Parts: sequence; C-alpha cells; structure tokens
Amino acid sequence: MFRHVKIAFRNLLRDRLYTLLNGLGLTVGMAAALLIFIWANDELTFDNFHPKRDSIYRVLATWPNDESMATLALTPLPFADAAREAVPEVELVCRFLNLPGAFINHGDKRFGVEGLHLVDTDFFSMFHFPFLHGNATSAFNQASNIVLTASLAERIFGTTDVVGQPLRGNGTFELTVSGVLSDVPSNSHIRFEALMPLRENIVPLVGDWVDTWTSFNFDTYVMLRPGVDVATTAKKLSAIFPPKEDFQRDNATFELQALTDVYLHSDFVKYSEAPQGNLSIIRLIGLIGLLILLIACVNYVNMSTARSAHRAKAVGVRKIVGATRWELFRQFLTEAAMLVGLASVLALALTQYSLGFFEEMTGKNFTKGQLFTQTTALIVLGTAVTAVLVAGIQPAIQLSNFRPLDILRGSHFSGIAGKGGLRKILVTSQFACSGALIIGTFIMLAQLDFMKKEKLGYEREHIFTFRINEAKPQQIIDALKRQPGVLAVTASNHSITNIANSNRGFDYEGKDPNSDPFIRFINADESFMDVFDLELVAGRWFSPGNADYDAYLINETAVKKLNLEDPIGKWMEFNGYRAPIIGVVKDFHFRSLHHEIEQLIFAQNPGRFRQIYVKTTGENAGTAIASAERVFNELEPDALFNHQFLDDSYDQLYQSENRIGQLFLSFAVLAIFISCLGIFGLATYSAERRLKEIGIRKILGSNVTGIVSLLSKDFLGMVALAMLVATPVAYFFMHKWLQNFAYRIELSWWMFALAAGITLGIALLTVSFQSVRAALANPVHSLRSE
Repeated sequence: MFRHVKIAFRNLLRDRLYTLLNGLGLTVGMAAALLIFIWANDELTFDNFHPKRDSIYRVLATWPNDESMATLALTPLPFADAAREAVPEVELVCRFLNLPGAFINHGDKRFGVEGLHLVDTDFFSMFHFPFLHGNATSAFNQASNIVLTASLAERIFGTTDVVGQPLRGNGTFELTVSGVLSDVPSNSHIRFEALMPLRENIVPLVGDWVDTWTSFNFDTYVMLRPGVDVATTAKKLSAIFPPKEDFQRDNATFELQALTDVYLHSDFVKYSEAPQGNLSIIRLIGLIGLLILLIACVNYVNMSTARSAHRAKAVGVRKIVGATRWELFRQFLTEAAMLVGLASVLALALTQYSLGFFEEMTGKNFTKGQLFTQTTALIVLGTAVTAVLVAGIQPAIQLSNFRPLDILRGSHFSGIAGKGGLRKILVTSQFACSGALIIGTFIMLAQLDFMKKEKLGYEREHIFTFRINEAKPQQIIDALKRQPGVLAVTASNHSITNIANSNRGFDYEGKDPNSDPFIRFINADESFMDVFDLELVAGRWFSPGNADYDAYLINETAVKKLNLEDPIGKWMEFNGYRAPIIGVVKDFHFRSLHHEIEQLIFAQNPGRFRQIYVKTTGENAGTAIASAERVFNELEPDALFNHQFLDDSYDQLYQSENRIGQLFLSFAVLAIFISCLGIFGLATYSAERRLKEIGIRKILGSNVTGIVSLLSKDFLGMVALAMLVATPVAYFFMHKWLQNFAYRIELSWWMFALAAGITLGIALLTVSFQSVRAALANPVHSLRSE
C-alpha cells in the first residue's frame, strides 16, 4: 500500500498543473457548496431549537370577507387574559410589544436597544432562550426588572455577570438587571436585545389607550395542551370577543399558525414585523450549491479522463514488466483518493476561513457547531466518494484493460471520452449551469437597480430623519430651522419610506355599509408636502399653524378604491372626529415596491408627531447633523440621537434582495471560475496532444490567428451551445422571482445577450491564453524528434 501512495504522490507532483487545477476546482466547489448548505439549513430550521415548538402557535387575526385586508399577526391586549379564562385548550399565552427607539442609560453613557420587548411571564416557559445568569423564576418578580442578551450586557458593562446591576430606561425609569440570556440564534424569528414584564409596564410605558378590543398591537403566541384539536381551538378563540364589540365580533376571526411555519409560510400575512424567508429562493440557492458542486466534479472527471491518454505508454510499460490489472487499478484509485481527500480537508479549512465574510454577506451569525455537523461530514464524504468513483475508477478500468502492445506500437488512444461524446457533454453542461447563474445575477441586479432608481413620487435626497420621545415637536422644528445647513424641517408620526400604520373603522360620505377597508394613515405637518415635493391633484394642503387640525387629505388610490367621486368637501370620520376632505395627493410609493400603492389618509395631529425630517443642502449635511444633534440633546437630554438618511432607510426595505443578489453574484463568479479552470486544463491538454500538428501547420504557412482559431473553435462552440440551453432555464426561474414585486423590470433580450457575451468572452480569454502560447511556440522543438 505504501508503494502505491509513494507512486501516486510522485505522479501528482509530476503533473503539477493538473494537480493544481483539479485540487483547486474541487476545493472551491466543495467549500462553496458547504457555505450554501449552512445558509440553507439555517433558513429551513427557523425556530426548531425550541423544545416545545410543536405545541406553540402564533395567533393571527383575519377578516376573510374584506378584500382589502387579509391577515394581521396582531391581537388586542385583552385577548390573552380572555383566552386563558375562556379556552381550556390553551395552556400558556405570551404577548410581545416592541418599544421602538428605546435606549438604556448606564452612568453617563447611553446605549440604543434594537428590540426592547415587553413580554408576559409565560415567555420563559414557552420559549427556549437559555439563561447565562439569573433564572426564569426571579426574572420578572419586579416591575423594574430587565433581562438582557449577552451581547447587550457586554456592550454596556463589558461582561455578562451583571445580575443586580442598576440601569435607567429611556433616561427616567429605574431598572435592575435580573438575568442575562444567550444571544438570540440567527434562525429565530423572535428577535430582541432586552425583555421587561408586560403586565406591570404596559400602562406606564405605553398608555391605557392600548387596553381595548379594537386596538390590534400585540404579537401573541399560545401553547396548546397535548392532544387538542387546533382548528377547534381557533374557533373557540374567535368567539371570545365581548358582546359590546359587535363590529369585531361579526367580522374578525382568529387563526393559529404553527411556530415553525412563521418564517417560511407567512407571505399571506400583510402586517407583520417578523422576518420572513422565501422557500423558492432557498430552493434556488440550494440548487446553485448543487450545481457548483457538480461543476467542480465535472471538471475533475474531464481532466482525469483526458489525461488518461497521456499516461497510456507508462501503463503499457508497467504491464509488460509484470504489473497486474488489480495493481494498476489500485494505483489510479489511490491517486484519485489522495487528491480528493486533500481537497476535502482544504475545503473545510476554506469554509471556516471564509465564514466571517459569509456572515457579513448573509447577515447571519453561524457557529462552529453549524459547520462541523454530521450532515456536513456526509456532504464532504459523499462528494469525495463520488469524485473518486467517477474520476478514479473509470480511468483505472480503461487503462488497466487495454493491450499494451497497441500503445507501444503507436496506436492512438484518446482517453476515456474519446474525441467527442462524454467530454463535450460535460463541458457544455457545466457552462450551461454557469451561464444560467450569470443571467440570473444580471436580472437580479437590474431589478435592484430599478428599485433604487425608480421615481417614488417624493423627494428623498439630502434628507435625514430621527425620532423624538418627550420633546414638543414644534419646539424642535423651530430650533432646527434656525440652524446652519438646514433648508427645511417637517414632522410626522411615521417614516415616509414605510408607513406602517393601518386602520379600519373609517366612515365617510357615500360609504358602502357592507365595506370596512383597512386604510393607511399618517399625521403630517404643514411643511410635509413642500419638503418631500408631493403633488396635489385637487384641493389644497394643510394651512400653517395647525389650522387644519380637523381636516383630511387622501391619495389618488383612496379616491378610486373608496369610490369617492369629487371628494373635496365631503366628510370623513375616524375615532369620533368628523372633518372635511380638503385635498387629493398624487400617488407615491410609501412602502417597498413589493407592494402596490394602497389607499392613504393624511391628518394633522401635532401631538402624534415623533418623526422629524431635516432637508439639507447636501454640501452642508455634516453641519446640519451636528446642529440637529445639539438641539436634540438640549431638548431631550436623557434621549439618544439616532439619525438616518432617507436613502439608507429606503435601501433597508430591500435588504433581503440585496443579500440574495450578493449571494448570486458571488456564486456565479465561483461557478465561472471553476468552469474556466476546467476549460483551461482541457485546452492545455489539447494543445499538448496536437503539438506536432501545430508545428507542421506553422511550417506549411499557418499564422497565429489560424492556429488559435483551430484550437479554440470547439470549446467556444460548446460554450455557445451551453448558453442556448441556459437561456430558457434562467428565463423560467427569474420570471417567477420577479412576480414577488408589484413593480418590476421587463425581461429583455439584451440581458441574456450580455450574459452570453460575457460568458463567451471569459471562455475565449481562458482558451486563447493557452492557444496563443502553443501557436507562438517554435515548431523546431516539437518536430525535432521526428
């Protein structure tokens, strides 16, 4: 055995170029496939780490008879207590309420908190977020208790052992750390940095206005008792509205969604802040991983079978001097196993090394435990065994079976794939896969560029925004208008890039009594239209000085969907306030382009203004930000100034698409790289095999261009055929992906032509490098042995 290893090692060193190309292709291909597997596995196992996951359900509120509204992932505050009392099938109930813009004071330092949630005490009994310090029993035994995640504790204190330490919430609330949890896993749709008890804090921190059956604001989860019927329980939950709430009782129903379905099967839920995955994209990315792995294995097979002819004479000599067929078979298998084994080890090392970069690209946090798993080991082992069997056994059998005298007499032996057949099919297949990836990447990038450049109907350049808590809006607006670098200031209660507030219960002149649509709602001041350059199609905007406190404006979509002909002057009523419609605003995109423009109502209620917008000159943006921070700190000394430009805020709406686009681009480049390694190796082999032919052609007068064309045309023909195969496949998948957007690009021929041109160009450069080298060689050196 040692002799076979020694000979195999010597042969691998002798053919350094092919060893390098084969090893590099396999290493990169296996590493890419492993990274994709880790990502896909993380996506497919969301929330699976909770031991009681099969009994936990998210409560959804649905109005099935209202076409303008499908489903809310929210419930009213009283729902939880009613469910505990009236539905015995419910064992535990837990509500969540996120407090946006929360911050924590420790000493003289302030720390912003992404996800400070008020939760019920049943949280720790339902969900599995293990304690590093403290315990579930004492975590919420005081209203002032707060539980931190490990990363937040480290950020504030520099350590996680901080139970009993004092803090202040939003500068005023005295808090005590009662526990520290492990960081939330990346495959959890429930995400937070800090938790506080809900029941004791909901009124002091939010207000008693939420304690009503008509206010849907809380994420609610229930854990059912063993053996109960889910559908029957949902019907019982739908019947718990108190009799006085006739409107809700007649229309709303509650449904139960399994915890493990929340991430991947919530596309029908319109109003949810929980992260959502896309099963089609996961499958597509997983397919890309398999394609890259296939391309790498195809490369190995191609070059191994092609080089079999190069070793025919050596094998013939060994057979004449007594080598048996079994010895030769083991020799070839040993060489394949050594190279594939080395590539497998390097692939694991490369995966580990690139994990940090991959985390940045995907926005996930992976652990070593996710890399070194039984499934990962099976993937590496399966790939290695497949490569050894396909690329090791075939040449071993072929070379150990031929008659040595035929080779030593000069008979032609062209390798396993012969002159056409298998090798051409394999090259065409791998470039078809690469071409499809490049086309898909082009279309994704084009859609992302379209979304970034699409005219939204409002101005967002050189505008930054921040939230206020206690300061009076008009105070801060007046102060900001006097600051250098500030062109204009306006305020609202929601960010214009994503108006999330949606309500029903509107009454208006001419309303259909059987209709009760959900309508987007925003409070804005008198400067809002001018700052964002909104257009009026009828009527007027709000007058200065809050003179139009009792007035509404609507957008064009509201006019159409609410059937409001000549709406100016007609009345509209909401929450007991009846006021006239004074204007109609031209439609603009106030959500991502995934969604069609919905009906929108503007009101003017200064008491609700929390979002401040500052328009700058662009050149003096830094001065304006510094001025805004100074004013903010003067008026809200215990708050945290956290600003963001609207361009950045808008880009965050497409964070998922940006990441998927980066994944596609990265793996398309890897696929082309691996394919080019293979075609480079085959071109080198082809040039070596035809070395004497090239020498004769040069002596007979062929020029460099003719010889390069001779050596390149077969390869380029295969690549061109590959692109013809790739185009309809890519069209099918990308057309389906574009259906996720309400506003999207049209697929055009130039996208496919450009991708094909780039692929052909890369292949031409790869082949031409070796072809030109062979064409420029001195024919005397190749013919002197004749």
